[in-house]
Parts: sequence; C-alpha cells; structure tokens
Amino acid sequence: MKKWVILMISVLILAACEAPGIMSNSQKENKIAVTQMIKLKDIQYVALGDSLTEGVGDELDKEGYVGRMKKEMETWRGVKSVTVTNTAKRGRRSDQLIDQIQSGEIDDALEQADIISLTIGGNDLMKIVRSNITDLTKEVFDDKRPAFQQRYETIMQLIRERNPNAPIILIGVYNPLSIFTKEKSDMNTIMREWNSDIRGFANQDGHAVFINVVDLFDSNDNMVYHTDFFHPNAKGYDQMTARIIKTLHEVDLKKLSHGQFDFKEDSTDE
Repeated sequence: MKKWVILMISVLILAACEAPGIMSNSQKENKIAVTQMIKLKDIQYVALGDSLTEGVGDELDKEGYVGRMKKEMETWRGVKSVTVTNTAKRGRRSDQLIDQIQSGEIDDALEQADIISLTIGGNDLMKIVRSNITDLTKEVFDDKRPAFQQRYETIMQLIRERNPNAPIILIGVYNPLSIFTKEKSDMNTIMREWNSDIRGFANQDGHAVFINVVDLFDSNDNMVYHTDFFHPNAKGYDQMTARIIKTLHEVDLKKLSHGQFDFKEDSTDE
C-alpha cells in the first residue's frame, strides 16, 4: 500500500511540474538566456525635423513626443540609458533639413545614433498654402509633390550614408485646417497622398517605420491642439507617442532594431 501511495504522489508531482504556467528549471534557464541575449547599452536617440519634433505647443514642457519617447525607451529591454540629441527647429522645411545634414554639423550624432525619428513636410505644405492662398487648388499641391518626394528621398539617403542600420521613425503629416470644418475637401486626399509617399520610403528602407497621425488631429474634439491651433498640446503629444509605441509593437521592435532592444514582456510572463 505504501508503495502505491508513493507512486501516486510522484505522478502528481511530475504532472504539476508540466502544468501550464509553471516553468521547470530548464525552462527558466532558457528564458533567462534569451533575455540576456539583448545586452544593456547606452542608447543614442537623434531627433530630426521641425516644430513637432522640437515639441512646440507642449505646455507641460515634456519636450513633445521626443521627451515622452525617451521615457518609454528607458523601459525597453537592452536599454541602460537614453541620451537625446534633438536637432529640430521650428519652421524647418525638407530643403532646409537637407542643408542641415549636408553641412556636416550633425554627422557625429547621426553616425552614433541607435534610433532616429523625423517629422518633416508640414511646413512644405504650409508654404504651398501661403504662396497660393488666393487660388488654392489640388493641382497646386500635385505640381509640388514630385519635388517633395525627391527631397524626402534625398533625406533618407543622406541619413543612411551616415548610419546604415539605426531604426528610423518617420512620422506623417496632418492637416490642422481640418479642425475648422467637418466637410471633406481636397486636403484629405492631399494628406493621404503625401503620407503614402512617406510610408513608401519607410517600406523601401526596411528598417524604418511610418507613423500615421492624421486621424489624431483631424478635429479638436479631444482638445489635442495647442492654443495656436496648429501644434499639438501635451495631450496631443501623448497621443502621438502612444501611436508610435503601438506601431512599434505591430512591426516588431526587436527585428526593426537588429536585435538591439525590445519591449519588456508583461510581468505576468516573468
């Protein structure tokens, strides 16, 4: 009888060890080994572009989406610390960004970057609006679009010449004029087309990702605009950052970063 009792207890213990949610020692060791494959390092984050990257409109002074991304990145696996080099400037257009990169003044920052983000194009669009305010038609934007495509391609080439591997976050453009009317207009089509161009450059690169934000700012019902009704406020930058994080989850951050870093697993998995 005692032998049967001992045998049954042994079977139950073995079954419990293989039950879902309970790891054996070997499973735990394998998980630890996989986790340690991503080595901790000091991350260099370089931000390029215009006022959206500069953080204009953020009344909480958290440096827009860039400051919020820094805090997010500090929680990633493989990240020991994050140093931000924000080279953005209010009003900058794509031709001016090309001049900045070609000047060589940010070569060191780009070469050392582990991750790069970029907002550009909004001021290109606004220049077209201002220059054609009395006769603003879709044809005017169509005429300027090929030149913008060429400049954006040049920007990507210049970045990759200095840094072939860092993931690049390409944030799309939005139409601040949409908050003044609910009616659909040619601007909706223009935004889709110009964002499609930016998405295309992300897809061609292989280690870049396009972030669509047009729907986040198509109205001010959620109070996402600064008082200038052009830039996001703190809430708007919160939503922009959340969209970036969501998209990075969808595209696989570890793959995008060549295995350098990744999101931490849920605590329930640890």
